[in-house]
Amino acid sequence: MEPTNENITNKQFFPCQPSRFKSNSTVTISMRILMLNPFFSPYQGGTEKHVLEVGKRLSKNHDVTVLTAKLPNTPKKEDLHGMHLVRSNAWVLEDLPQPLVPPIPIMPDHAKDLAKLLPHMDLVHAHNRFFYGLDLVAASKKYGVPLYLTLHNARTTGIDVATDFWGQAFDDTIGSTVMNACTGILGVSQNTLDITLPKKFHGKKAVAYNGVDAHVFKPRKQTPNAPHEKPFVLCVARLVKQKGLKYLIDASLEINADTVIIGRGPLEKTLKKYAKKKKAPVTFITDELSEDVIAQYYAACDVFVLPSLWEPFGMVLLEAMASGKPVVSTTTGGIPEVVDQNQNGFLVPPKNPKLLAQKTNELLADPKTSKKFGRNGRKKVLKQFNWDNTTKAYEKIYLP
Repeated sequence: MEPTNENITNKQFFPCQPSRFKSNSTVTISMRILMLNPFFSPYQGGTEKHVLEVGKRLSKNHDVTVLTAKLPNTPKKEDLHGMHLVRSNAWVLEDLPQPLVPPIPIMPDHAKDLAKLLPHMDLVHAHNRFFYGLDLVAASKKYGVPLYLTLHNARTTGIDVATDFWGQAFDDTIGSTVMNACTGILGVSQNTLDITLPKKFHGKKAVAYNGVDAHVFKPRKQTPNAPHEKPFVLCVARLVKQKGLKYLIDASLEINADTVIIGRGPLEKTLKKYAKKKKAPVTFITDELSEDVIAQYYAACDVFVLPSLWEPFGMVLLEAMASGKPVVSTTTGGIPEVVDQNQNGFLVPPKNPKLLAQKTNELLADPKTSKKFGRNGRKKVLKQFNWDNTTKAYEKIYLP
């Protein structure tokens, strides 16, 4: 993907002066907020969804600008859901060696675009500590703009030797410098904060759980045009090592139902070859699907399974729970904060295909428990995991 030669010249993008507003009977200050993430809508990903949903809610009371990579067929600047979008010219790298996980954008004009935006902001909030490093720290200090960070990814552990080593080495050097420079840090789970924050971090910290649109992901009546013949077990995941999909393929040999894996990623050929070699009853769906079509798969499946080796949160678990489905996942990372053992699902140790299959089969053979788990899961989502709650965590950490 080649960058264009466009430059930001329209300074009316930065009109806001701080003003007062009332929220829950408390007077606070309307802020000019700059959000940074390598990708943004129309790119679909968990972090991108988080930034979109939080940003459009913050924009009701604040002036929100998002600086991101310019993808093909996207405008340099536009307004979306009350937010101002500025896109830096970019190349996107799709084929990278481990432990790097593609895609990664190269933005030659990013520093220049950031320098034009920062003087007009009250704070800057980054959503990727790996992409935004020492240059962002220096820029925030130069312009006197407080730096905030959301940890969407926890300290790497339990994936493989190379990924764990390099990820931890980054956090012990550049990552710790970035985090220690922050005024406040949010984590998508308590586990993410506990294992990732430097010991010397003295700024504000809080959990900002991901949310889910329970109007899209919901129980649905099944029709003859269901997306897959029943019974079937569903997994929605990026095809990368940390999702543990090799162990789901192994488990599928003992699961009393078909297994459907929806996702794309660098391990697509490897996983398909492995499944074929094992003669596993697994169907891969690697086409780009709309959110509504994916929601239909959730609603039609019998059990949702996520066999992660490393998972700071697990947004797909929320989507399954909102759809009224029982879940089987692992005890890693922030997952136990999402799935209540024996209440809305089962948790098993990672890398244990035998136990993964056993617990999945228990739910397949027990419709009564499956329905109870599904009801409990949706109740939990509606109460705890919604984007309004997430946004409140942002506004709270911004306050003096």
